[in-house]
Amino acid sequence: MRPNVIVACACTALLTCTPPGVHARDAVPVGTQPLDAVLVGLEYSAPADVRSLNRSTLSAQLAAPVHAIHADIGQAVNAGDILVELDDVDYALALDQAIATLQSLEAQQAQAAARLRRARELIANQHLSDDELLARETDANVIAAQIEAQKVAVAIARRNLAKCRISAPFNGVVTERHAQLGAYVSMGSPLMDLVEHDRFELEADVPDELSESLNSADAIRFGSRGESWPVRLLRLSPVVDTERRSRRARFAFVDAAPAIGRSGEVVWRIEKGLLPAHLLVRRAGRLGVFLDDGGRAAFTPLPGAQEGRPVPVNLPGNTKIVVAGRERLQDGDSLDTDGPSTTAGAAQD
Repeated sequence: MRPNVIVACACTALLTCTPPGVHARDAVPVGTQPLDAVLVGLEYSAPADVRSLNRSTLSAQLAAPVHAIHADIGQAVNAGDILVELDDVDYALALDQAIATLQSLEAQQAQAAARLRRARELIANQHLSDDELLARETDANVIAAQIEAQKVAVAIARRNLAKCRISAPFNGVVTERHAQLGAYVSMGSPLMDLVEHDRFELEADVPDELSESLNSADAIRFGSRGESWPVRLLRLSPVVDTERRSRRARFAFVDAAPAIGRSGEVVWRIEKGLLPAHLLVRRAGRLGVFLDDGGRAAFTPLPGAQEGRPVPVNLPGNTKIVVAGRERLQDGDSLDTDGPSTTAGAAQD
């Protein structure tokens, strides 16, 4: 045999003996399941309490002694009920004085109007100078302006008198009484605390990373002291609290409701539609899941996915999800679904 023939045969033998994996990856043994079979439900919770829509401290709007108190702690009142009366004698006298001053000005106005009419008659006969007519017109205008100013003074005095009676702005319950009979209060002094009892909502501070799941929740309930009440989401604040990293959510009770001020937890459940966190893998810095796309591994990124948290997916229910052997997969790898069993592989993961 010639030397060149021997060399050719040797090269052929070397190529034949080269392991296939040097040039191409073998099919990776994996286990798969339909998406519908692996989706799970999940339950979340956040601290919550029942909040009245209005909680007000009623304060004195002027200075006076407390004359009468008509409501006390724990008492229910209706909107418009008089709760506290202040001594109004000084303010009633001030109103009488303002009215008397107004009446005096109105009398002067009548006199000034009569003098002005007489002046116009005289000037027509040239028995009065133009300057005298101008003076009488000015007097009439000044008195008219004084009357308008005094009408405002009367309105202010009447309003101050009305402020001596402090009424309930809404239906509620008195939770604190600061006013003491006979005590002198100044403007701004607190008199009573009132909580609206027939309009209320449930408020919760929901962690920011969980907040969007409220919009897809199948059931939401408020639980406290072994009891629970169904609620529905009213609104979710778009603002994230920078200190607590949470968003404030408000809920309405569907039927019955607990007492205002009751604390507990709001619990919401997503019945199904979440991909378990253990099926997520990271490739090229992105979290996603591997699909069996006709015998090939297809890495599908899942926007919004987070480590250790189930994630919603929008894929057909019969999509084949790689549940076993996914750790060593790369996008585009051939899949050997006859390798490890689906159930066993999923259990190991």
